[in-house]
Amino acid sequence: MSDTDNTPESTPNDGSEDAETPRADEAYCADCGEVIKKEAEICPECGVRQKPSDTPTDQQQQSTQQATVGHRQRKLEKIANEDKTAVMLMSFFLTPVGYWMIGKTGLALINFFTFNYFLLGPLIVPFHCHKIMEDAKDELRRSGVEGY
Repeated sequence: MSDTDNTPESTPNDGSEDAETPRADEAYCADCGEVIKKEAEICPECGVRQKPSDTPTDQQQQSTQQATVGHRQRKLEKIANEDKTAVMLMSFFLTPVGYWMIGKTGLALINFFTFNYFLLGPLIVPFHCHKIMEDAKDELRRSGVEGY
């Protein structure tokens, strides 16, 4: 055979032809499409920086969920632990203050700026505050928090 003969020589199959399919720890380059390691920040073929993975890991999702649940639980405990009598009395005389006492600042501001404390506020707000406090206790009971 001469050097100009273009017939392919047979080579043993060592698995290198499967290099186009990424394994579990590999991915495709975002620019050139070459198979690279998932952890690679820069493609060794084209030199383009790879975008970091935007999908959070299971551990990150679980810790975020636990933090959210903990925050929600503390908020509910704060509402449930308020003195019902004091909140209802303040809601009757100064309706915005009743909402403020249970952490409902938005409702307090709406109540204040709409002058609801002159209208039906003294009749409605004490019972609404009571309902909010009872709902907080019910949610804590359902989630298994002791003492509610």
